[in-house]
Amino acid sequence: MSAEGQSEPTTQSGGTKTGDFLAGMVRDLGETVRHEVETLRAEATERAAGGAKGARLLAAAGAAGAVSAIAVGTLPIMALRRVMPGWAIAVGIAGGAGALTVLLARRGLAELDAAAPGEGTPLTDAARDAVRSGG
Repeated sequence: MSAEGQSEPTTQSGGTKTGDFLAGMVRDLGETVRHEVETLRAEATERAAGGAKGARLLAAAGAAGAVSAIAVGTLPIMALRRVMPGWAIAVGIAGGAGALTVLLARRGLAELDAAAPGEGTPLTDAARDAVRSGG
């Protein structure tokens, strides 16, 4: 037997049957992977659109809740208007809001210190000094 007798017969395109078979398999595999990637991309896009819609609905619900909370919050102010002058109500609300601001700022700075102990940034130090001085 010679070397020519053992070689695979060539096809009309000049390749061997095994080579053509492997090329077809690789081509089919590439098409399958491409199809799967397109399917996964479409599913991810659909899920993202659903998530965005849910986030928009939650934001709208939060806005509606804020409006209703503000409306309920005005009821005591309306009642106070009957027994107190408007300037006294404004001073009381401003004082309460200022006290709440200082309280929340101090707690926030304490949480930042607990999360990252040590030297703070210049901005954090300036904020801490402003909160301690009350303004």
